[in-house]
Amino acid sequence: MTLPARAAALRGDDYQHIIGWYWACRALADADIISVSIEDAGGGAFDDVVVLRRAGGNCYYQIKSSNTDATIIDAGWLTTATAANGKSPLQHFHATWAKHRLENPQPQFQLITNRAFDPTDQILKLRDKVTNRIGPGLRPKTPRSKAGKQRKDWATHLGIPESELLEFLDEFELHHEGGETSWLRQASDAMRAAGLRDDAAAVLRGRDLVREWVKTGAGPRTRDAIRHQVTDADLLARRGTLVFAVHAIDQPAHSLQPHVTLDLVDLYEGATSWERRQLRNPDDWQEKVMPALAEKVHDLEAFGIRRAHVTGAMRLPMWFATGVGLPRVRGWVVSVYQGTAEWRSDAPPATVEAQELGHVELGQGDDLAVAIALTLDIAEDVEEYLRSNGAPVRELITLEPEKVLGNRVATSG
Repeated sequence: MTLPARAAALRGDDYQHIIGWYWACRALADADIISVSIEDAGGGAFDDVVVLRRAGGNCYYQIKSSNTDATIIDAGWLTTATAANGKSPLQHFHATWAKHRLENPQPQFQLITNRAFDPTDQILKLRDKVTNRIGPGLRPKTPRSKAGKQRKDWATHLGIPESELLEFLDEFELHHEGGETSWLRQASDAMRAAGLRDDAAAVLRGRDLVREWVKTGAGPRTRDAIRHQVTDADLLARRGTLVFAVHAIDQPAHSLQPHVTLDLVDLYEGATSWERRQLRNPDDWQEKVMPALAEKVHDLEAFGIRRAHVTGAMRLPMWFATGVGLPRVRGWVVSVYQGTAEWRSDAPPATVEAQELGHVELGQGDDLAVAIALTLDIAEDVEEYLRSNGAPVRELITLEPEKVLGNRVATSG
């Protein structure tokens, strides 16, 4: 069956857009990615998908698809202009490479296609299936060999020395990829890794978001812009709620893939979660921990919703800091699992009457210190800490709830 031209074009668009959506999902999980753009004018011949990075090299992708195996990539396709006064694909690829090649770090230039490469072509058959590059295999071919003669023809076609052609082919990657179904699966995996729904309907919804980028000329989409869009499109795995993982004393696995992760394990002393009780350097709390937490809260806010489920392994100070970083005054509703019960910050408050457990005059200053004992009496420990540190405290009052101290003093429900 021969597809109508418009149907074939739509299939080609779908192929490009699902690859673009795959990279949009990768951006959500990869902090090095600055933006993802589709049909980016700055990408030259590699404009179908452009991924800009902070530390890694930028990536420029040109995507070509076919509906059947009747169309292949061969020397004729590469060196034939698509318009009477236009340039050939090879000329376009080389021009873009020449424009961006000196970027630092070194960028990637990739042709991604579901078309086969001509196995009889003297140059294309030298493509290494690990690196997807031709240059290393073509370089040692002698001028009188068939590949050497074709190398000269390509250099003449581009109007450059053979040495420059080889430099170009050392960096130009030709990727033979699967069809749209393969990319739908890859996009689903990337969505799951980014904390998004990964069902078939969600994948197609994501692809349609990319189609809208093209239709509206949206330009480069930053990670924050993508976060906001996936929220509006109802693509979060935990619908309407973000998952925020804070790894302070361990990096536990969790059934919910986090949307944002804060990893502080390396800042703590100890080789196990049991041993990790304090920071290697106490100054890191203000100099590293709190700024890192603020940065991750910014990432959460970029999704445009204010519900966060917090997971991870941390001790009480980090739990409290996380709660302070997601305050109710900014509209945040925070939830955590305590055993099998979910505790939420928007739950109706319980009436608790506090009673005085202890009262100590310290006479070290004008401040009042209040200790709250839930599971055990902490008055002596707090007093020792305040005295040893010379805290400017006049008196210490220790309060307890009416219930007997213990692990059942605060219950769910």
